Amino acid sequence: MMQGGETMKSDAGGAVRLIDDPAARELVREAHSRMYKWPAGFGGYRADLILNDEGRITDGTVRLIPRKDTTVDLPGADPALQEWARERLWTQGMHLAYSPFAEGDGKYVLSFDPDEDPAVPHPRGRRVLLTGGRLESWYRIQDGRYTQIGRMTPMTESRVNTIERYDQAPDGKQYSSHYVMTYFSLDGRSVIGMESYVNEFVEVAGFWLPAVRRVSFGEKGGVSTRVMTVLNHEVME
Repeated sequence: MMQGGETMKSDAGGAVRLIDDPAARELVREAHSRMYKWPAGFGGYRADLILNDEGRITDGTVRLIPRKDTTVDLPGADPALQEWARERLWTQGMHLAYSPFAEGDGKYVLSFDPDEDPAVPHPRGRRVLLTGGRLESWYRIQDGRYTQIGRMTPMTESRVNTIERYDQAPDGKQYSSHYVMTYFSLDGRSVIGMESYVNEFVEVAGFWLPAVRRVSFGEKGGVSTRVMTVLNHEVME
């Protein structure tokens, strides 16, 4: 199917390949422009960190430099638990780091999913495929916002981030404050895990910084919750 520009083209050997669709590109560019990002010169932050793991409290610190380093120190905590906290604060920092469209999604071929019928509106908007990157990726976008983000990591698993709520930053931009991550087996036939994330932020020295990150996930026949509270921020230069 072709909507808003040519979506598919056959090469000399008859294989079908996706080509860039200006309408799909503009849809992604607009959604990207509405997301809150730290400015290019932001040096990161230091802060106190409180981890509540199902009622077990551990105090420590975090130091995050966007796209370079994230260090979490939770004295006395199990190393695996400390790495869990570090990885989730690092991931959040990666999403907040300065990222021009032209240097990110804009580098890829952007096209609407040719297997979807645009006359049958999906409740989370049209699906845009990103072709040419290391990961197989796609977005669903509705009302200028990402509603779902799909990634397939080679030789590991595929995952879909379903965004349920956005909050507005002081500069009028937005960031996802509640989303659900679903993990699938490589063949896509089985759900192998789900995590619910709720984020809260605080303005410090003109920057929007993480204040609370609550994660709930299935484990050993039940649902566990861990809450990271970040406070007493110091912005680094």
